[in-house]
Amino acid sequence: MGIKRSILLISIFSLAAISACARPPSDITDTPESPDSTTESPDSTPESPDSTPEAPDDDYSPNAPDEAADGYAPPPEAPTPSATFTILPGGSYPELDQICGATDYPIECVRFISPYLNDRIKIDPLNVLKVGIHVATNMTIEALNLARKIRDDPRTSPNAQSCLSVCAENYDLIPDGNELALRAIEERNWSDLRNQLSGDLTSVNTCIDVYHEGNLASPMRDMDSDLLALYRVLLHIAVDMVKF
Repeated sequence: MGIKRSILLISIFSLAAISACARPPSDITDTPESPDSTTESPDSTPESPDSTPEAPDDDYSPNAPDEAADGYAPPPEAPTPSATFTILPGGSYPELDQICGATDYPIECVRFISPYLNDRIKIDPLNVLKVGIHVATNMTIEALNLARKIRDDPRTSPNAQSCLSVCAENYDLIPDGNELALRAIEERNWSDLRNQLSGDLTSVNTCIDVYHEGNLASPMRDMDSDLLALYRVLLHIAVDMVKF
């Protein structure tokens, strides 16, 4: 029985060690119990249920620039990098509302695409898809640059750097994939179009998942969420609305 228990404990510690973004022992801040500390009596009074629990350490608030987010603390002399995209709001169009309304993210669809439409563009699923791919490329490049900037900051922890490297590697693949998606539209190749957009979505999901696996909060999670929403919108339009 003791041997089985030892094997189980070794397996657990081995699994914990192979996580690419897991916290090293140095990240653990629990203070070991002093040998002179008095053992609590079994009759000691339990903690009051009304006591307020401590706030989790991995909350990230883009409105709190002085707060570190899981290993990333921006230099005090520099502003915190923006965690949202610099896309200006634009007027909406009834045709766009109808297209975006059929997707799972209608608000994000309108918010990201409408600023780049004008009266010279026929608003149909194909043109909305083309505009959306260009917008997604710009947003991805912005996210890529921010991921590299935070990763290369000396104040960023090794765990966060590892996760940001994964994001940078995946986001770096997307612009070329989007160019191939636009070429597939011109060639009326629906299969290639779907595959390229699916690959883009996988890259974004990979970036988001690496933080979850490492139990870290992304310092750019708003950007990641917006990219995820936009690429899902584009894939939905390409698969269900575009007809060649």
